[in-house]
Amino acid sequence: MEIYALKDKLRLPKKLASIRQKYIDAGIPSLKSASLNELMLHVSIKNPKKILEIGTAAGVSGIAMLCVSPDAELVTIEKDESLFAEAERNFAEFGFEKRATLRLGDAGDFLNYTDAKFDFVFLDGAKSRYVDYLPDIKRVLNERGVLFADNVLFRGYVDGGVSYGRGDNAIVNNLRRFLDAVTADEDFISSVYEIGDGILIAQKL
Repeated sequence: MEIYALKDKLRLPKKLASIRQKYIDAGIPSLKSASLNELMLHVSIKNPKKILEIGTAAGVSGIAMLCVSPDAELVTIEKDESLFAEAERNFAEFGFEKRATLRLGDAGDFLNYTDAKFDFVFLDGAKSRYVDYLPDIKRVLNERGVLFADNVLFRGYVDGGVSYGRGDNAIVNNLRRFLDAVTADEDFISSVYEIGDGILIAQKL
């Protein structure tokens, strides 16, 4: 597979790197390079069979995970119709239609009712709802399953290093509650890293 190395050592298939850059240039949210690199590394190490992604966006992170874990199957959830359509096209372009199940809708609804089990959960949806998702994420994670959550330090606001306005109060407070809940849970071993916009990595014991 042809590999394209970005300046910060992120390694993606050249076609996927091009797609990712197109969305960045268009202002469509994408994982920061360091966070995406860390995600790919942990998926590759874990080699999960079943992955759940909350927040498909245009499909770049989901495709990247499938590229580094060739035996994995992915369920990915997106509530934005236009992004969902982009993701469908992108997964098809990589030939991942049979390995990826794309769901249009609210992640909370899916988590409330699913009986599926997963080895790896990538959480990159609505930041203010991370804490609400947590009980169901814990339920659907297999033993030794990994939770990888992005944006947990949210622009430096969560750790108090950067001041913020009232409009961000709900997100910041809920992310703090989420981090407190995971790190206090004796069923998880977890760490928070100042990588990208902040990532939490936790393994269910």
